Amino acid sequence: MEQSNKAQGTRTYIKLLYWAAVICGIWFAYLNIGPYAQAVKLLIAKSGGDNALIKLIYSIPIINGIAATIGTALHWLVGLVIWIVVQTIEVFPIILKRDRAFIRTLISNAQSADKFQIRENDDPALAALKRWYNHFPTLAMTSARNLSIGVYAIDFLFCSLVYPPCDGGFGQLMFIIMSGQLGRLDLANIAILIVTLFAVEAIVRFIFWLGQITYFMKAAHSR
Repeated sequence: MEQSNKAQGTRTYIKLLYWAAVICGIWFAYLNIGPYAQAVKLLIAKSGGDNALIKLIYSIPIINGIAATIGTALHWLVGLVIWIVVQTIEVFPIILKRDRAFIRTLISNAQSADKFQIRENDDPALAALKRWYNHFPTLAMTSARNLSIGVYAIDFLFCSLVYPPCDGGFGQLMFIIMSGQLGRLDLANIAILIVTLFAVEAIVRFIFWLGQITYFMKAAHSR
């Protein structure tokens, strides 16, 4: 009975940690969506459009309120969609690694004897095909990881527009780093930038870890 109560208390604690992580994830998601929303707003403003048509729409009593509401929320909706795509690509390698059956299949195929030997007299195209075939089982993970790294670079550029590491843009940042003038960096913005970039990934890893603990705990107490 006492052991059951301890297990129940531990599960309750894990649930509290889980929901705390979810709330933190929502907050950091908001911080990360902001740069994309502002970029979309800037693009919409630069695109202009037909000013006469816009003035006509805003002159209609009821429609002008609806149009203003849509206009206010549109850049956030588009920014949210872009952020979901970006964030999914960033955490996709983590999600793949959590699928044990998928990883087992990759390992089994990668260690199989069905490999082509690359000879010195092979045509370069043939050698490339053999190399691609031999590495085919691991291409899924490799491509997901490389794509994730590339998207992180894009995410950094977007976030640095809202949380600039220094005055003067990215070019000035490289000059400051190369010249060693680190005192000119905005450390507060850099801290927010790093947290914004990697907080969601860290929270996803934490939630997966809690899920793993819950799974093994249920398995242990169901015996």
